[in-house]
Amino acid sequence: MKCKNCNVELASYLNRCPLCKTKVDNKNDDNPYNNEIETLSTKINMIYFSKTIIRILLIANIITMICNICINKKLSWSLYVLFATIYFCSHYLFIILSNKKAALIINVICLEALLLTIALLTHTLPWFIYLVGPLIILVLLFVLLNVYLSKFTNILRNMSCLLMYIVFFLYILNGLISLFKYGQYLLSWSLIANVPIIILSVTAMLLSLNKKIVDEVEKRFFI
Repeated sequence: MKCKNCNVELASYLNRCPLCKTKVDNKNDDNPYNNEIETLSTKINMIYFSKTIIRILLIANIITMICNICINKKLSWSLYVLFATIYFCSHYLFIILSNKKAALIINVICLEALLLTIALLTHTLPWFIYLVGPLIILVLLFVLLNVYLSKFTNILRNMSCLLMYIVFFLYILNGLISLFKYGQYLLSWSLIANVPIIILSVTAMLLSLNKKIVDEVEKRFFI
């Protein structure tokens, strides 16, 4: 055992160094650093990792597009790769951005761009314009409506609003399918399918006006 101050060899029974009078810590033995070992953190910096992945993928896409131009003298198949990669990278925005709503909107826009690219390159634009494109927007609006309603505590009123949106969604879906297949906006099966949903929505809205019922429902939901 050695003195931490003057490095003199000490007997094990000594409490102080006979030379410099420094107090001896018998727990430290031959380790002058008090057994304090710095450990390396293994936690990954996900934001930096996400940005790095995006940069690597975009550089790879630039190389792919250059190869496409050299081989085919124009951009063709590399556009599939480019927009698919952009859509893939948009998922990392949920990690990078603090505003998750903005990340969701960008993600949906990237998905729309990918599907539009596929429709243009395969010369099948109508299915995107009349069916897929609008439906993705409607799904996005449904998610944003859920986010907005989460700020309010009246569960029954929120449920009523969501049910009415489903009614609206089914009407639009029915009309878009008819427009795509027959070239005109017609409502058929949605008129019947929406009847019980409308009844449930109106019932939930009326019950939401009764505070006792709302409190009881909230207890059931949060227990």
